[in-house]
Amino acid sequence: MAITKPIKKPTADDFIAAAPDAAADVPQPRQPKYVRKGKKLQITLTIAQPLLERVDDLAQRLSLSRAAVINLAIHQGMERGITVDGSHRDG
Repeated sequence: MAITKPIKKPTADDFIAAAPDAAADVPQPRQPKYVRKGKKLQITLTIAQPLLERVDDLAQRLSLSRAAVINLAIHQGMERGITVDGSHRDG
């Protein structure tokens, strides 16, 4: 005869806690919206098609990847600041 672990009978609290909306009022830890790739983080970016075409054209002219051009643009914007609605914002 094999020794088996006793089976725990679920309680009403277990049933309630397992409901899909049970944790709705309990704050959940914020999940990161990225995937770690070595020392860098991979994110999802949504971009308008005309702007993406311009990024791709620039990347081809500079012999760089799309990601490199986007990274350079972000870096330069953070270092030099950007203009939003006519007012300059520092990065």
